[in-house]
Amino acid sequence: MKPPQALKYICVWLALILGIATGYVLDLNYSSYVLLLVGYIIFGLGMYIHYLSHRAHPRAHRGIEEIDYVATHGIYSWIRHPGYLGLSLAFYGLAIAFGSVPGLAIATVLTLHHYYLAVREERLMIEKFGTVYIKYMEEVPDRFIPVRKIAKHLKKRLSPKQAL
Repeated sequence: MKPPQALKYICVWLALILGIATGYVLDLNYSSYVLLLVGYIIFGLGMYIHYLSHRAHPRAHRGIEEIDYVATHGIYSWIRHPGYLGLSLAFYGLAIAFGSVPGLAIATVLTLHHYYLAVREERLMIEKFGTVYIKYMEEVPDRFIPVRKIAKHLKKRLSPKQAL
């Protein structure tokens, strides 16, 4: 029997909070207004990206069997896993805001876990949607950070215009 999805989310956030709290107990956290500000900006950006992923694909966090289309619009036209990117930024943002070394370690473990989930989900999406998902992967080559898409747009904007 699989645990409910909500329980998984609660465990993920509890792990991060316990890591931050452990940093206080072991005196491994560093306090700084700069860290606090930067951390909360990263956290806010992460939650906004996560929100955009839900807005573009409301069923993105359900099981593969419940997903009935490949989202290719909105933030999904830039990266294939915006929800996981948003969560990872939120994890790191909180760890940075509290200046927590154990929190950063747990954020890294959680990010690696979400990377694994993304790779696994892509295999399942290929099994379910076949060439539709493969074509989407070609059009949106980046899983988390749209480096290639940004480079392509910059190259297009910076190249000299050809006279007709």
